[in-house]
Amino acid sequence: MKRRNLRHRSGFTLVELLVVIAIIGILVGLLLPAVQSAREAARRMQCSNNLKQLGLATHNFASAYDEDLPMLGEAQEGGHWSAFIMPYCEQTSLFEALTFGSTNWAAGTALSGADISSANPRDRQVAACEMQISVMRCPSSVAPSAIFDASVYSPPWFVAARAPANYLAVVTGIQPNDWKPSWGWGRANQPTWGDSQTTKHHSELDGMIQTRSPERARIAQGGMGGGTKFRDVIDGLSNTLMFGEAIPDPELASIASTAEEANSGRKDHWAIGGDDFDNWEGTDWSEMGGSTAVPINYAKPIDIPTADDSPEWGAYEVSFGSQHTGGAQFCVGDGSVRFITESIDMTIFSALGTRDGGEVVEQP
Repeated sequence: MKRRNLRHRSGFTLVELLVVIAIIGILVGLLLPAVQSAREAARRMQCSNNLKQLGLATHNFASAYDEDLPMLGEAQEGGHWSAFIMPYCEQTSLFEALTFGSTNWAAGTALSGADISSANPRDRQVAACEMQISVMRCPSSVAPSAIFDASVYSPPWFVAARAPANYLAVVTGIQPNDWKPSWGWGRANQPTWGDSQTTKHHSELDGMIQTRSPERARIAQGGMGGGTKFRDVIDGLSNTLMFGEAIPDPELASIASTAEEANSGRKDHWAIGGDDFDNWEGTDWSEMGGSTAVPINYAKPIDIPTADDSPEWGAYEVSFGSQHTGGAQFCVGDGSVRFITESIDMTIFSALGTRDGGEVVEQP
């Protein structure tokens, strides 16, 4: 009788397979946080590079304009400080598309999707406001790529899907919000420069980037500079913050109606600006600047609908913060970048926002 040679068949048992799967799961669980941490470190480094580029661009601007720092911004001027330094951020074509002046948003119509090379200056303004600018965007940001915004006029003259920004100028170290309707003082530009209130407004906007007087604001070509000079930073460039990270209100992503919803009652920061830029008194310098008198990552008020209703909302609008854990990055006056934790002593943080307060503080 013939015997068959039975081959030994190897394979995984169900138990062995489950053990292998469990081991793989454990390894993935151990590696995933490390991968995420490495990615965040790379994003944070890119964010730091963005701020360094903004600082370098500001120094180059000052070199070109008799040491004038870029102006914070004015209503209807076509842009704010970031627009003025675009030629030094490899965005010359965007800068040349803008028309600076009080009539650049004159009556007319310009709709979203306009051509930046259009012969119509209003179309170019809208196209510039819609352009995504990588140097103005933190890679960790969860803000939408564009936010619908319409002119405050009825019917709207302009409709733009404005590009939000993650970087604000440090406007003040002592003013805790942009809400003082009795003064109307939050405006970057003032209609009556000679009155005592205006003097007080600008004495309290005590940061590096601002507009201090109409005479100085008009020194540089197109009124782009003249707010302050490096020599005005008495506290020292290495002791004074110039730009910092900020997080636009995530609720802006769902806005698709009127400018009021993306204006005084929201935490909105724009890469370039817009037609309704700084249109309301006491509310909209938050579109371009922030305050170190407000804690980093200041919590959003949840029971108050708009900034016009409370100082708390006003403080939220001008606060600095980031998607990086535990704090935010800032560009210092000398062009260096520092990460400042949200637990910093507020006396120190406030002092770092003033250019000539004379405070003696330890570096964070």
